[in-house]
Amino acid sequence: MELYRKLKGYGGIYDDVDEVIKGLGSADVVVGIPSRNVAHIVNYVIYNVALGIKKYYGTINAAILVCDGLSSDGTPKVIKVFRKYLDLPTYVLPNIVSKGKGGALRTIIELVHRYSDSKALLLIDSDLRSITPEWVPLLLEGAKRYGFVTPLYKRHKFDATITNFVARPITSMAYGIDIKQPIGGDFGLSRGLVNALAKAPWGLNPWSYFFGVDIFITHTALAKGFTVCEAFLKAKIHEPKDPAKELKGMFMEVTGSLFTSLKIYEDSWVSKEVSGLTEPPLIKEPEPPDMPPWEVKISKGRALKVFREGLLKFKEVLSKSLTTDLLRTVYKSKEGLDSDVWAEVCAYMFRYFIRSEDVNSLKALYHLWQGRLIKYYDEVSWSEDVSEVLLREVKEFLNIRDLFKEFMMGR
Repeated sequence: MELYRKLKGYGGIYDDVDEVIKGLGSADVVVGIPSRNVAHIVNYVIYNVALGIKKYYGTINAAILVCDGLSSDGTPKVIKVFRKYLDLPTYVLPNIVSKGKGGALRTIIELVHRYSDSKALLLIDSDLRSITPEWVPLLLEGAKRYGFVTPLYKRHKFDATITNFVARPITSMAYGIDIKQPIGGDFGLSRGLVNALAKAPWGLNPWSYFFGVDIFITHTALAKGFTVCEAFLKAKIHEPKDPAKELKGMFMEVTGSLFTSLKIYEDSWVSKEVSGLTEPPLIKEPEPPDMPPWEVKISKGRALKVFREGLLKFKEVLSKSLTTDLLRTVYKSKEGLDSDVWAEVCAYMFRYFIRSEDVNSLKALYHLWQGRLIKYYDEVSWSEDVSEVLLREVKEFLNIRDLFKEFMMGR
């Protein structure tokens, strides 16, 4: 196996792969954690995972596998020091598959598939400040009872904007199930899904090796027919980011992976009869403690600047991808895009991307996304509960599902 040979030859500050394989082999549950430069927080995550396993499962055979993206801040070293105080086997291997999160998750999935008989795999982000021991049984029981567990969080109204305006509405449109956090990152996977992901066509989706991995996992689970449920994890607190300043790379990787996943799994979603939205089963016990989500600071002025810059810079791409009427509407919408216009823009940009694979189309869409956010900031300025606004966003995409299907089949 090529991955084994590369890991065997790496060494250094990381664990010996043979030792890791031996530990995984006897585990009934594996918790995988992708990491990179999180020396300041990763042991808090590991501690809560270990506490959750001990509190709710006692003597179950479990193991933690951290796959680290060649951190420069000593992340592997602090893990190795901390694990001496744990009763739970904890291993650290390098991510040598890619420079992104997806390479780490593929490494974890591949090793569990090949060398472990574990009944479930939990995937948990390494920069969490809100994880509690209750997350472990919420994700694990869902994986055992259903097949794939996605998280349900309480988030600030300006957080998760890639999720709320791209990943959630397009995924829900395609499969007719309203998954609120398809790129949440904290997942529970059944053994069957681990095996399916190990055999999935990662090579056809280069975005899956980076931040596009979570949406690829979600779409693989849906396309392969696994039952999806949600686990109510309460607040997700991590480093907040201004969408107009810090999320361009992530937006492109997630959206590129999403569009590519729709193309890869065309037969699964195009043939599916969807007459409305269904709600996934929800797991709420044991209940994590309440904590308020952190406020996300945004700059409407910066978003407006990015939006208008995109209208100038990507005029050629937009004229190739959008209809004349839609293009005119977008350029007249100097103060931002309404939800129906945004949904139609995404459909036409999807068509252009799967035909051309032109990365500039994703760059252009990033700028138009800022236009949608500007309008959204106004729509929810006086409200903290934005659930109905976000549900309407999903329904706008569902209303034009036939257009997405037409573009997929006709290319």
